[in-house]
Formats: sequence, C-alpha cells, structure tokens
Amino acid sequence: MVTVNFPAALQPLSGATLVVRESVHTVGQLVKALDRLVPGLAHELDDPLYNFAVNDELLLHNVDARPVKDGDVIEIVPSMAGG
Repeated sequence: MVTVNFPAALQPLSGATLVVRESVHTVGQLVKALDRLVPGLAHELDDPLYNFAVNDELLLHNVDARPVKDGDVIEIVPSMAGG
C-alpha cells in the first residue's frame, strides 16, 4: 500500500489523498496504477509543473525508475517559480 498526497490543483480530479493497494515497485508503475484509479491522471502528472517526493525526498532525476515500497508516502509537489 502506497499513499499519494495531491496538491490543491489536482484535488478536483483525484481528491486530497489516494491509497494505492496495487503492488508497485517504481514511481513509473505507481503513475500507471494511479491512472487506472483515475483515468487521465497520468496525463496530468506528465506536466513539468509537477514533481514527486518519496518520503519527503524530492526526486529530480530518473523519477520513473525510483523504487517505492509498501508504506511509502508520495507527495505530488507543484514547481515553484518566481523572482
């Protein structure tokens, strides 16, 4: 079981939190599982606006291959810009 927390911009589509009970081993597999739960969500997540954090570790490289395990908490984090 993996818990995924969503930012406000995605909550109308996904809700604040989804629990994925399907066995997933990478962030890439997780995104596919999320898309099965909420059709179209993978397309929304394929936007450079969104980043992933696993157990509070922000992922910057090789995101799809990043391992996840039972009990992990994934945050979808919108990018911040400004100056």
